Amino acid sequence: MARFSISPIQVGALSFLILDCPSDQTLPAYIPIFEEHNVTDLVRICEGSPYNIQPLQAIGIQVHDDMKFEDGTAPTKEIVARWLELNDEVFFESPRQGRCIAVHCVSGIGRAPVLVAISLVEGGMDPLDAIAYIRKARRGALNRVQIAFLDSYKKRKKGFNTKKSKANGGVKGLSGSPVVSRPPSSSPQPPSVGSIPPSNGIAPPSLQPQQRQQIQDQGGEPKKKGGFMSKLFGRKT
Repeated sequence: MARFSISPIQVGALSFLILDCPSDQTLPAYIPIFEEHNVTDLVRICEGSPYNIQPLQAIGIQVHDDMKFEDGTAPTKEIVARWLELNDEVFFESPRQGRCIAVHCVSGIGRAPVLVAISLVEGGMDPLDAIAYIRKARRGALNRVQIAFLDSYKKRKKGFNTKKSKANGGVKGLSGSPVVSRPPSSSPQPPSVGSIPPSNGIAPPSLQPQQRQQIQDQGGEPKKKGGFMSKLFGRKT
């Protein structure tokens, strides 16, 4: 049996699958899960072409190979712009609702999560909350470089709530309502590692003090007053 790691992230109108990189041998095991979650687009961040995309194209999934960046780093402005453009197209400008974007790098703990975190921050989530939320689904996700990037990330002025989104039944982002969600599937949950259930269109609450304390203690050193990075790792950077 193929072993793989797929984590759904659904908040408000945003719906993602973060996964590790398939191969030609394991891709058939991913396809039923893609279909269950209504994946219409898949973003491949890792270098090269690790598997044949023809089986995905055959079921209507569009594969995007134009958002690659180096392992362990943060995306460039151009990549962020392209990623958010895809988000706009899939979630807010399409008449087809309930769509999902699948995204992977090699292991699904660095480059793919940072793109999803950008979307959550764009939707109104605090960066620390977005990081913690994704880490519940992907243990060990996001390194210091990527966290620092998210801390300094500047949201777009226009946000996600475009004019076309209002024409699609009032679909809004994380902080808005109403949210149009696809009906829940009656089929069993797909295999995943550390996945979290969909939020049914409700933005997750801010971290509780105890949860923030756990993140603060990750650095293994006494806490010091400081900014975002000291909160997260317990020390100044």
